Amino acid sequence: CDAIGSLDPHERRKIMKMNLGKRFILATMLFVPLVSWAAEQSIEINEPWIREAPPVAPVLAAFMGIKNLSEQQATLIAVTSTHFDHCEIHQTKMADGIMKMIHLPQLLIKANNEVKLEPGSYHLMLMKPKTPLKAGDEVDLTLKFAEGDEITVTTPVRKVE
Repeated sequence: CDAIGSLDPHERRKIMKMNLGKRFILATMLFVPLVSWAAEQSIEINEPWIREAPPVAPVLAAFMGIKNLSEQQATLIAVTSTHFDHCEIHQTKMADGIMKMIHLPQLLIKANNEVKLEPGSYHLMLMKPKTPLKAGDEVDLTLKFAEGDEITVTTPVRKVE
């Protein structure tokens, strides 16, 4: 500070302007990636959960809300988890008076819209658990979208009364 104080006023202003410019550049370098990251987060997952099943159950079901925050349609194309042999996207539908589960190759989420995965509707089928799961356990599910997004969601197992 003493060195700057000993400079003439013109030189001091020059140094202060330079420091201000460097601060502006640094702030811009830090801020722009944050804005870009926020813009890329176009999918929001709400209230994920897995229905508890008996320890020998070969299949479990997962539910959640998938909210598309973008102006473009999003397409869920795959779900993976290290806790299961494989995962599938399903929909329960009434056909000829019988409830049927239909395997879907993908799930479309319209722009600025939310699709609820819930019992009796869309859901994720989690096939062949590698270990028994009980209420209170947590499982990571990775949702993969055609647009390139991959979102890993820590999903609690819940007992349904």
